[in-house]
Amino acid sequence: MSGLPAIAEQALPREVRAGSDADKRAYKVALGFEQVLTSQLVSEMTSSTPSLAEGPRADALTDAMTAALSAAGGIGLAPQLYKTLRQEGS
Repeated sequence: MSGLPAIAEQALPREVRAGSDADKRAYKVALGFEQVLTSQLVSEMTSSTPSLAEGPRADALTDAMTAALSAAGGIGLAPQLYKTLRQEGS
C-alpha cells in the first residue's frame, strides 16, 4: 500500500475517524485507490486533447483536475471499497 497517495485524517468521514485503526487504514486504502484511478481517468481523458496532454504543464493539469475531483467528494468509489474491505476483514 506504499504506492498509494498519503491521505490526511481530515479526509476521512467522521464515523471512520472515530473507528479503529484498522477502519482508518481500510478507508485510506480505499480513498487512495480512488485517487489513483481518478488520476488515470483524468489522464486518459486529457490524452484525447493534444493541447492538454502535451507540454510542460500536462502533469500539473492532471494533478489539479484530480485534486479538484477528490476535493469535491471524488467519484464515490471509496465508500463502496471501504464497505467491501470491512466485510472481507470480518
